[in-house]
Amino acid sequence: MTGRSLMVVFFLFGTLTNSNGQAGKENRTSTDLQAGEIKAAAPALPAPSGPFGIGRVGYEWIDASRPDTFSANNPGAHRDLMVYLWYPSPRTDTKRTGTYLPGAKQMDASPEVQRRVGDEFGPSWEQIVSGDLVSHTVENAPVADAPRHFPVVVFSHGLGSVGFAYTSLIEDLVSHGYAVASIEHTYTAMAVVFPNGRVVTPHQEADPPGLTPEQRFQRMQASAGLAITEGARDEVFVLSKLAEMNSQRAHKFPLEGRLDIDQVAAMGHSSGGAFATLACQMDQRFKACISLDGALPPVAAFPEYGKGFTQPVLLLEIDHSGQPKGFDAAQESEYIKKKEAQLKACPIGSYDVVLKSAGLNHASFSDVPLLFANGKKIETEEALYNLRTTQAFVRSFLDKSLKHDTGRLFNNSSEYPGTVITSYGH
Repeated sequence: MTGRSLMVVFFLFGTLTNSNGQAGKENRTSTDLQAGEIKAAAPALPAPSGPFGIGRVGYEWIDASRPDTFSANNPGAHRDLMVYLWYPSPRTDTKRTGTYLPGAKQMDASPEVQRRVGDEFGPSWEQIVSGDLVSHTVENAPVADAPRHFPVVVFSHGLGSVGFAYTSLIEDLVSHGYAVASIEHTYTAMAVVFPNGRVVTPHQEADPPGLTPEQRFQRMQASAGLAITEGARDEVFVLSKLAEMNSQRAHKFPLEGRLDIDQVAAMGHSSGGAFATLACQMDQRFKACISLDGALPPVAAFPEYGKGFTQPVLLLEIDHSGQPKGFDAAQESEYIKKKEAQLKACPIGSYDVVLKSAGLNHASFSDVPLLFANGKKIETEEALYNLRTTQAFVRSFLDKSLKHDTGRLFNNSSEYPGTVITSYGH
């Protein structure tokens, strides 16, 4: 990526922090109830719309080809990731519920981490820690007998978030027969809990004293470029690891031979969308690419690498018109031209979909707005509608790109008023 294109990362990262974090600071609750307080009822996640149940298994995977440059205690360490594989299981017991966020108690034990997760999940953090907020996921559930192979989605969360914040989106995909490998990006996630109990927080490095504003900006550019490249390499590594485990019995992998490694998509939200779009350009094994509100204004829609995309791309974004921008009209005009040129260069079957509905914001691709609604009727209804909308477009694009379905939603979106769909392809 060019130095100029890296400028955009700071706007993108700041947007995510503001949309999730600021709300958390205003609404954060302690997990310790004060005397006389009544414990609030935990919100309910929407039921997955497909015929399958949801299983989940977590893995710690180490990429021996990449050093861990931020490891303070082990200078010889390599890139270490937690990856959670969500997969279709038989829907035999609809009353069974599972943990929303594995490792929540370990996170809550650290004041620093508790502050971060409190900002992210707000009034629901207490219910997450206690286990009152549940998912539809069952750990280590049996694998569904059919179909024989499941297409795969490799997913990246936004900066300062975690993959579990997108549980509703992931569960809905899995309920329709997809396997989803959700990466907890070490040093990018708000916290990652490893099997040995180690909790890793985001990497933060103070600027050396005496830097000029230009030097400080250049330092930020370099850091942002490394973060995007590292995130994309995480996605490529996870795809390789899935392919390896899918083909070797020695790993005792419950989905051995069941993953369709020839039909894999990369998907991410916000900064994770930049990870996914860069990974797709790096590795043609990805057959589809989805960026959820991950455009990079004021410079470009996607980071650029090599010759661009060989696979169809979905840019699913909210309507940002009328919102405050960190750049001027001339920069916006140049951004629109660049974005259009990038989209026109995408293969046939690519789309830019702009969503517009009440309550829609940058975090609406995740569970966060539903959790912050805290049972309020209008806010809850808006959050659920927006979740259903984003899930429908994601699923329709994946069905079209990986299952060779018609993708009917892209031909008739009348059930989602205000949506603007523009098709691209060469």
